[in-house]
Amino acid sequence: MSRWWIALPLAVIVAVPVWTAASAPVVAIGAAACMLCALGLCFATLGPITAGCVTAIIDYAAALWTAGTSVDIVGAALFGTALLFLLDLSEFTRRFRGAEIAREVIRTQIAYWLGRAAVIAGAVAVFTIVGFVLSVWVPGAGRTVVAGLGAILAFVGALRAGVVRRPDGA
Repeated sequence: MSRWWIALPLAVIVAVPVWTAASAPVVAIGAAACMLCALGLCFATLGPITAGCVTAIIDYAAALWTAGTSVDIVGAALFGTALLFLLDLSEFTRRFRGAEIAREVIRTQIAYWLGRAAVIAGAVAVFTIVGFVLSVWVPGAGRTVVAGLGAILAFVGALRAGVVRRPDGA
């Protein structure tokens, strides 16, 4: 599998912040994120790629802060999905570097990635609709409570997803 496929999500994580606010600091931070990811790709290590992704998140936050606008749902979803695919593609490339990969394996992996992208797009659509409905039905003071409950549920879900279970015999 070619490492050039990684250029697509890398371009997205640099382009979304620049699209949000095209300023010199945003472009400079995006270039630093791109260079870190390229360094990680050259040496086939995940450390610089992860650092590049973190730098890209800082870049997007700086772009939102500089622009003074609210978060664009589509841009944020594209940005997050591109980060996920950049990490996933780079790990896949690193793991099988120099190996001959069967076409069936590549097809299966691509189907998995496309399925995951479809699930992410569906979740974004559902949460956007639910957020709009809640903003219409819930009064101003109750929105803070609903947002807090959503944050708690997201935190509990992240903790639950990250739990590593020990085998019964250990």
